[in-house]
Order: sequence, then structure tokens, then C-alpha cells
Amino acid sequence: DNTDDQQITDFSLTGNTLTLTLENGGTQDVDLSGYVSTDDQNLTLSGNTLGIEDGNTVDLSPYLDNTDDQNLTLSGNTLGIEDGNTVDLAPYLDNTDDQNLTGATLTGTTLQIDIENGSSANVDL
Repeated sequence: DNTDDQQITDFSLTGNTLTLTLENGGTQDVDLSGYVSTDDQNLTLSGNTLGIEDGNTVDLSPYLDNTDDQNLTLSGNTLGIEDGNTVDLAPYLDNTDDQNLTGATLTGTTLQIDIENGSSANVDL
């Protein structure tokens, strides 16, 4: 009579069991545990060897290039990097704080030194 079309009215998943609820109240459980993957694919690195859990390893040594030591040099106001570029630091130097001594006073065993545009310094002799 074509009146029992059994439309699915609800889905629910509990653990690995899919429950289908059909019209008129019937349910059908489907066990999905056979489709659940336990292959978590954890990676490990031991020295230069990369490995995958329950799988192969790859030696990464041929891909290492430890020759770029990046030594720095300073010549005058020029900063350089080995096998690379240089930077002229002169524009960043501010040599206006010459800190000239403006006076010295000896009081007993204490020498007071006065510094231009700065605080005085006391030295206990």
C-alpha cells in the first residue's frame, strides 16, 4: 500500500554506535567500531632520525647544513655579519653627552667630582 516509507526522523551517536530513529518509533543501531581508526601517527625525533609510530624512519642528516655560523664583526661604526651584509651604525650614535668634568672638591677624605649636566660623584679616599 506504499504507506510505510520509514523516513529517518533522528540520528544519534553514542560511542561507536549510530542510532537511527525511524518514523512510527522504530530504531536501528549501526555499529561503527570497525571504521574507527586507531592509527594516531605519533612522530618522534631521535638525533637526526624522524620516525612515525608503527612505520618508517627518515634520516635527516643529509638535509642539515650547519655551515652558517653567522659571526658578527664590528669595524669602526660598521656592524657586519659573516658572508652577509653590513650596517653603518654612525647615524644611530649620539656623541653629544661628553660628560666633561666641571670641578673637583676635596673635603676631608671625600673627593667630590662634578660632571657636566649630571650628578656629582663622591669618592671616599
